[in-house]
Amino acid sequence: MNKSPSGSLCPYYYMGGELHPLKYGSYFKNKDKLFAVMKAEEEFILKSPGLNNRRIWIDLYETTIDDEVIDTLVLHIITIRSKINKLCLVGCSILVRCKIRKQFKARTMDIAQQIKFFSDPEEAKQWLIGKPY
Repeated sequence: MNKSPSGSLCPYYYMGGELHPLKYGSYFKNKDKLFAVMKAEEEFILKSPGLNNRRIWIDLYETTIDDEVIDTLVLHIITIRSKINKLCLVGCSILVRCKIRKQFKARTMDIAQQIKFFSDPEEAKQWLIGKPY
């Protein structure tokens, strides 16, 4: 089985659908390690075949998310947007959600409609594969 740089099975099969989990959680305050994994995932995704074919689930639990992390995350999403079909972010506070949305609006992100925030990982996965949650 293939694993992505963040250690997730890739693809990850869930209820008949195919997901690409990005494990950016549990880095706590270690931004250097988080940013290195984000860059490795970015390269991995960009080398993959196809366009608009990835259902990406980003796990942010237990990672300290400050303005620098938000900036880097938004730029990361911008870089891989040609590969994204749907994307969800799981495990960030309401304040962080608002800051991320604000960054997308400031950059007039065409992908904003394909992104959703969840606190429940199961609901996030169900949304990504098009199942009711």
